[in-house]
Amino acid sequence: MVVVRYAALAALVVWLGGTATALVGDLFTRTPFAPIVCGAVILIAMLVLKFMGPPPRAFIPRIVIVALMLAIATITARRGPTTIALTINLALGLVLLGWYAHE
Repeated sequence: MVVVRYAALAALVVWLGGTATALVGDLFTRTPFAPIVCGAVILIAMLVLKFMGPPPRAFIPRIVIVALMLAIATITARRGPTTIALTINLALGLVLLGWYAHE
C-alpha cells in the first residue's frame, strides 16, 4: 500500500512540476499527454488504495478533483495549454498535495 501511495504522490509531483514549468516555459507543449498519464496513475492508485484496504480520507472529493484535472488536461492537450487551465490544474493539484501532506 505504501508503494501505491508513493506512486500516486510521485505522479502528482511530476504533474504539478510540469504544470508550474508550463506556466513559464513549454514543457507540456512538447509532451502534451504527460499530464494525462500522471492523472491516470493517480486515479488508478487511488482506486487500488480504496479496494485493497481502508479508503483514503476524503476519497470522493479526491476522485472528483482528479477527474476534473484530467478533463482539463485532456482539453488542454487537444487545444493547447492556456494560462487559465494550467492555473486551475495547479490550484487543484495543490489541494490534493495538501491531503497527502496530512496523511
